[in-house]
Amino acid sequence: MFNVPHHAAPPNVPTKDFFDTKGLDYETTYGHNAGLLKAVDKFAARLRPGCRVLDLGCGTGRPVAHTLAARGFRVHGVDFSETMVGLSRAAVPSPNGVFECAHLLDWASPPPASPEAAQQFGGIVATSSFYELAREQMEALVSRWRDWLEPGGSALLMMVAAEDVPGTRDEMYDPDGRFARGIPFRFMGDDCFLYLFTRAGWRALLEVKGGLVVREQWVEAFVPPREADCDGETNSFLIAEKVVDGGLNYLS
Repeated sequence: MFNVPHHAAPPNVPTKDFFDTKGLDYETTYGHNAGLLKAVDKFAARLRPGCRVLDLGCGTGRPVAHTLAARGFRVHGVDFSETMVGLSRAAVPSPNGVFECAHLLDWASPPPASPEAAQQFGGIVATSSFYELAREQMEALVSRWRDWLEPGGSALLMMVAAEDVPGTRDEMYDPDGRFARGIPFRFMGDDCFLYLFTRAGWRALLEVKGGLVVREQWVEAFVPPREADCDGETNSFLIAEKVVDGGLNYLS
């Protein structure tokens, strides 16, 4: 368990109840993101065939869990919305998919069946799944990723960078310039506020807090359908690796 409680989330962000009511509307809007599908292909090519993949904030299971399962991977998804978990279970039935309803800060990797059995994951993926977390909570969560990944395992992160949202102003940034707070954003008919790292901040989150090495980083534009009543996004993608030979290139 983390020392930072999940009820300390930033104000005015989409809540569990919000996602419980959206369900298939969310999938209709975000389930066919071409940039994300390309990123999942890149990510899958780095994974050990047939390995277990941890999907943090799995949403409806589409496109990420469904695509990975179709490629022969076993997906373990976690989401705090009962509606989203139910849709994931329908999209990726057992045994290819196992989905739990839990807040990301409360979830713990299941213990091994025996002292000799490894329970690490070959991959970890988190796509648009940190928006309800404060900076300290994101850092606490990602600090566990290196323990959850098997040697040589990879992680895929997709988020929005603070500098890529038009409403971000200079006074919103933390003193280190890597995180901005209270950025106005229109999301599925709701006016909310985002709490985001910069592109350099997302990279540092994976490398400094997660102990991983970023291998690829790029951006892709995503324009939601007009009827979704959402702002457009510039999605930042990062693929990182757990290196076991000491070759970590931490950012200062």
